[in-house]
Amino acid sequence: MLYAFLSVMPVFIIIFWLALFFLDNNKTKAKRFLLIFLSVTLVNYLIHWYYFNNNYDTYYLLDSIWVFTSLSVYPLYYYYIRLLAKDLKVDPRYCWILLPAVLLALFSTIIYVMMSPQEIEVFSNEILYHNSPRSGNYSTLIKLQLLRIDAFKLVFTVEVILTVFFGMRHIRCFNKKVMAFYSDTHHRELSNIRITLIFLFITAISSMVSNIIGKDFFVGNPYYLALPSITHSVVLFGISYVGYRQSFSIRELTKDQLQPIDKSCCKKEEENKDSTMGDKYDQLYERMVYLLEKEQIFKNADLRLNDLATKLCTNRTYVSQLINNRANSNFCDYINSYRIIYAKEELTSKESSHLTLGEIALKSGFSSQSSFYRLFMKFEGTTPAKYRAEQAK
Repeated sequence: MLYAFLSVMPVFIIIFWLALFFLDNNKTKAKRFLLIFLSVTLVNYLIHWYYFNNNYDTYYLLDSIWVFTSLSVYPLYYYYIRLLAKDLKVDPRYCWILLPAVLLALFSTIIYVMMSPQEIEVFSNEILYHNSPRSGNYSTLIKLQLLRIDAFKLVFTVEVILTVFFGMRHIRCFNKKVMAFYSDTHHRELSNIRITLIFLFITAISSMVSNIIGKDFFVGNPYYLALPSITHSVVLFGISYVGYRQSFSIRELTKDQLQPIDKSCCKKEEENKDSTMGDKYDQLYERMVYLLEKEQIFKNADLRLNDLATKLCTNRTYVSQLINNRANSNFCDYINSYRIIYAKEELTSKESSHLTLGEIALKSGFSSQSSFYRLFMKFEGTTPAKYRAEQAK
């Protein structure tokens, strides 16, 4: 009973999340693509379940499909990350990422078709299930299947490495864009997607170890099967949960960036046409500092680069360069540094001693207390509560 449950547990997890995704009325392109990923993964684990329940007489019929689904999972998740971090729409040209899966599965299928029933029986018993010791004296077709198994391990390893490397790079670039435009990055960065990618990498290592040991090692033993089954189920649940909640992507970022800047306030600037570029640069920086220090525009929790550019009567690229060059920072950190300074003053002020940390957070321009804690730790290396207690001594 335990063995049967463990072998099918990942299947139940995927079916549960597929149902939720199908019922979701606000599916983004990325979520729709994640549906494809989960569907392929479901087929893969159904074949796993079929294998672990000792169907060695007929498993060979599904072996090539298992090859295809196993080599499709990581490329599909990589492209899901691209849809979140880089691509505005699905690009059919990227179908080539499934080429290794298609070719190796096709190669396996052709060999199986050419094999005699006796060769299939030998391959299933001695190679796939190890029901009998290897004789070593194999036909050419069985040797080609052995070659396919070795090729599978190599391709799978390369896919995992490339998925993690390029996936992390896309996430890092996207997060930089978010921090360059928003002062509040909560629920906008792809930090949780990065965590799932790390866990997916751990799952891949588990799969590699399983392939080295041999899947037959886990057949019939629930205790051996428990570790990979639970590991894969937890990771699949995490990927699905994070993907279900992830609503922000490159599409939303691009839409916000393309919002027009109101330059109706810029007529006054016509008077300063004779100013040199250096003078204008200095004046722009002084006005920006004035807006932050005197008008305290950082108290707007959803302050964006476009908002600051509008108030300065210039374009967002120029403001971004100004912050980078003069403050050696990005927009998010620059605005939050003012919020932290203001919050520190509130934490030590007698007039604000009655305020809770949550109230000070909102008053300082933070969207939530959790964001306040996280950023205070980043800038000051301690929590707001500890800082307040230390200053009160």
